Amino acid sequence: MSKSRRFARNTVINVFGQFCVAVIGFFVTPYLVHRMGIETYALYVLLYSTAGYLSLLSFGANLATIKYTAQFYAAKNRSGLRDILLYSGSTHFFGALFGAIVVCLGAHFLAFRLFHVPPALMDLAMWVLYAAGLAAVFAALIQFSSAVLQGLQRFDWQAGLSLLQNGLMPLGAAVLISRGMGLRGVAAWYVILQCGICLVFLAVLWRLLRAARGFHSGERLTFKKYAKFSLTTWLIHVAFMVNSQLDKIFIVRAVSLSDLTLYSVPAGLLQRLQMVPATIATVLLPTISEVQGPDAREQLVRIYLKSSRFMLWIVLPVMVLLFSLMPQFLALWLGPEFVGRSVWPARFLVIMQVFALINFIPNNISTSRDHPEYYSASAWAQALLSVLAWMWLVPRYHILGAALGACLSQALVTVVNIGLVHRRFLALSWKDYYGEALHRPALSAGILLAVIFPLHSLAQTWPHFILLCGGGGLFYCGVTWLGMHDEDRKFIQSLRPGHTSL
Repeated sequence: MSKSRRFARNTVINVFGQFCVAVIGFFVTPYLVHRMGIETYALYVLLYSTAGYLSLLSFGANLATIKYTAQFYAAKNRSGLRDILLYSGSTHFFGALFGAIVVCLGAHFLAFRLFHVPPALMDLAMWVLYAAGLAAVFAALIQFSSAVLQGLQRFDWQAGLSLLQNGLMPLGAAVLISRGMGLRGVAAWYVILQCGICLVFLAVLWRLLRAARGFHSGERLTFKKYAKFSLTTWLIHVAFMVNSQLDKIFIVRAVSLSDLTLYSVPAGLLQRLQMVPATIATVLLPTISEVQGPDAREQLVRIYLKSSRFMLWIVLPVMVLLFSLMPQFLALWLGPEFVGRSVWPARFLVIMQVFALINFIPNNISTSRDHPEYYSASAWAQALLSVLAWMWLVPRYHILGAALGACLSQALVTVVNIGLVHRRFLALSWKDYYGEALHRPALSAGILLAVIFPLHSLAQTWPHFILLCGGGGLFYCGVTWLGMHDEDRKFIQSLRPGHTSL
């Protein structure tokens, strides 16, 4: 199977899994918000936030696992593969165990001092933190399994893991809430679910890796090399956590739990949409890691431009429709209480996501060339800029300030990072990048925005909203096909049944 066809297949599998998760969240979230109440739902958000913080204790092992598993498995190197599995598995387990102990012992301090939980909700908040700590050990081993599966390019299994983990949680929460078990029952379900999925996928890994027993002994992976790569990428994860989660702490400390819900629900949806470009970038990492040899730069440029266009064709129309129809969407999805204060914060977060999706593949280029420090530097620059912006903007403009700060920092860092990656690894000019990657997708998206935005007030009911989105989508497809790059048009045609090569 060619790299292009394998890339397309793996991307479709992953996007389908993420689409299923997004659909589940779309239908379940309004029910949970209204049944729990805005303040209690904020504690549900803190369950996920705490789990995210604890995932940092893998110390960057995820990207190292993906990279070295792909490298050693492709080379049929049993020794190197055994080394990365041992190092990564140990890092995930013991790091999470330490974090679980700290969270459980310090639950009261975290709830009272860090999250500013009101006294009436203190006991419930501590229960949530206990659950997050206990589940962290199982969640870490799930992360390990997911990283190995991605390295093996078994994205079918990895998509199934993600679907189980992110789909069954909200479904189970809705069932428990409907039976009157409240957030305590939901937190307990979170622990049980992580444990079950962990056991299943460790068994799957054991089966998939049996073929590696017949590989030859080869170059070993030293712990020093693993640790250097992991710790460099760990700094990326710390920065990512700052960018994606620390805004919530600023909001809950400077404003209220209710405002946290008004901000987090739209932000959570948009972060879910980020999974599409993240999936494309993740699928691409093992592929570009295999690109070596004297013509590697030319191959990288071709893959980079083609995958960038492919990602923009898919994601930009969704972003344009969300930006244009955000007031109507929030009113129909969550209710009128979200419209007055959440619309413009959500729109700024849409703009931020556009810059973020453009930045995914450049980060993978630098990582695949054994220079993750570029990715780390850009992530930390964004984190520092975001924190400075939130410190000044959130107390003054509340959730609008949080969204505006995130948007400005992402835009600035994206422009700088792309320029550095192009110069260092691709010898690609801004003119060529714009002409080959950005121009056609941006033109199609701009035409769609010019058509849909003036009509957004017509989407006052779900049928009208769906009709406007469907019509806009068809219009976008037509405009896109007419203006599409010849290489992209041939690539899409080659994916039809009956074509065996590209």
